[in-house]
Amino acid sequence: MPVSRGRKPKKNKKPQLAGGPVSFPSWFDEAIENIINGMDGLLVCETARDLEQATCELLGAELKHVLDEEYDGLDFDLFFAALVGEVHVLSKAEPSEALWRFLHGLLAISAPGVVPGLRSSITRVNAGSTAGSLSEWPRSLKNIEATGDIWEMRDVYGTRLAVIAAYSYPGVYLFDVDMSGLSALTDGGVYDDVEQAAAAWRKKHGGDAEPREVTDTGRLAGLAGCDFLVIGDESRDALDNWYRAQRRLEDLDATLRKRKTPLPPHRSFFDDADPAEMARPFAAWHIERYGNEPDPMVVEDLAEEWMGGLVPDTRFSASPDRIRYYQEVIGDWRDHPHRPAAQALLPKWVRWLGERAGLPSPLVEGMVAQATK
Repeated sequence: MPVSRGRKPKKNKKPQLAGGPVSFPSWFDEAIENIINGMDGLLVCETARDLEQATCELLGAELKHVLDEEYDGLDFDLFFAALVGEVHVLSKAEPSEALWRFLHGLLAISAPGVVPGLRSSITRVNAGSTAGSLSEWPRSLKNIEATGDIWEMRDVYGTRLAVIAAYSYPGVYLFDVDMSGLSALTDGGVYDDVEQAAAAWRKKHGGDAEPREVTDTGRLAGLAGCDFLVIGDESRDALDNWYRAQRRLEDLDATLRKRKTPLPPHRSFFDDADPAEMARPFAAWHIERYGNEPDPMVVEDLAEEWMGGLVPDTRFSASPDRIRYYQEVIGDWRDHPHRPAAQALLPKWVRWLGERAGLPSPLVEGMVAQATK
């Protein structure tokens, strides 16, 4: 979590939520004010998709600001609830077109728990407006559902996952998941169709992967494993999709449960791996390749660290991003007696994995060079 720089605390509001008064972190006030002041920007939207995206970006800008400023109390779920409470107050006095659009934009990306409050606010704005003065098209964002049709893609290294899911409103949603370390959603977006989403993902991550229909939802453990915990280094793309991605994931899971093909259960992938699963074949490869056996204790420590937290079917995958992740993790071993040896062994470990996966030689050599830094 980001560390506070000791800025002067602001006075906390205590607006009413369902459970009564709640004391909010000091940054909520300014962020909510900025968002409400930015609602008029939604008036340029001409379609429901534009409105949804503009709403995501309006919220994402403030989330990025509070991360950059390293504020304390980064509870983004509570912040969304506070924002909904504030616009509910506005709905009593300002039944404007901008607020009408904003409420529908929020409704499209909100968690189920705050949907009743948003619907109540929408009803109030509608009742308080002049007949025919509000746009009709935002109403199409009220009942978004997943169809249950899903496609997946992986990058050449196997540590990036694209999940493309179809929804009831025109288009598909792309979940861009980084499985280099702990699974994290790094981007998302709405596209016209599967091919357009796939092309956008390939443009960002390279390669020539083609989307394939998902018939076994067990392959989506990387998506189901996303925690949506605030780390502090999230990109603007991730923050624009912070709420929408969680909502779309819940929509998808609800539909798949009805089909009796649910997503894998959300779980941590720590403490369920046997280091010998990787340590033994690596030692055998090392003996064949270099004519000697590596220190078993160092290999076991490296294997245990490498396997901990990774999506199981990616444990034998290596990529530049994954290497950087573990360079940082191993660097934090501090006074661990095997830290220098593990760092020295990492290039060979990466070479083994790259060759095992059949990656082209230039990619393998690039990873080895990264692991040597």
